[in-house]
Amino acid sequence: MNVKDPWQITSTEFDLTSEKLNIWIDFTRGSKFPCPKCGKPNCSAYDTKEKVLRHINYFQYSTYLYCRIPRIECEKCGVLQIKVPWAREKSNFTLRMEAHILELSKRMPVLQIGKLLGENDTKLWRVINHYTDNARSKEDLSDVCVVGIDETSCKKGHEYITLVVDIKDSKVIFACEGKDSSTITSFSKDLQDHNGNKSNIKSVCCDMSPSYISGISKEFPDAKITFDRFHVMKAMNEGLNEVRIQEQKKPRNSKIPNSYGLRTRKI
Repeated sequence: MNVKDPWQITSTEFDLTSEKLNIWIDFTRGSKFPCPKCGKPNCSAYDTKEKVLRHINYFQYSTYLYCRIPRIECEKCGVLQIKVPWAREKSNFTLRMEAHILELSKRMPVLQIGKLLGENDTKLWRVINHYTDNARSKEDLSDVCVVGIDETSCKKGHEYITLVVDIKDSKVIFACEGKDSSTITSFSKDLQDHNGNKSNIKSVCCDMSPSYISGISKEFPDAKITFDRFHVMKAMNEGLNEVRIQEQKKPRNSKIPNSYGLRTRKI
């Protein structure tokens, strides 16, 4: 938990009934702290407020930290709450617990994480959104030149999201709701917001969606469009199957030659 001077663990309690481990952390009386804004050292505590933080489980038992977090009085900045080394400001979890939540979110739905940890999924989404937004704000897309675009269903019914992948790095670089041409416009704006250049996009791989083709032609006029193999083969097989059905419907005594078995012939 990175508990260092002037902080110390003052008490622990295990509640067998609620299956909780409670840990109290406090600072030494008379301790001085740096200003969290300007960094001025040796600021005295103005007042304190106890905060409860969820920590990673101790075996199968929930662990909570109870800590008096002081506000300091700085001559320049006024009264401010200090930063503690084991938790992020305004978070309900310790840093280790947040790291655990992020790892779980890579492998399972957030609702399931909430059930596993016994936490409201709204709190979990706040953690995930914080670190995702922070990472996205630092992302540099200046080297992106070849992308792949496809849609996938996100819920039952006809609700879709569009995904954009950097083919070179095999990494998802953009996602948004929908599968119409406006999704390409949204990607174009996001690309430029992250140091990307529309003229750098030389090739786009996608399915044969008219909406995607229209959006790509408008937003990335210099890019060549490549239809992915899966959808090309799907369209060809559907066409062959339609021909096969039509040929099977012809009368057997018809003098018009048919191409029954076309699917098995070498083309």
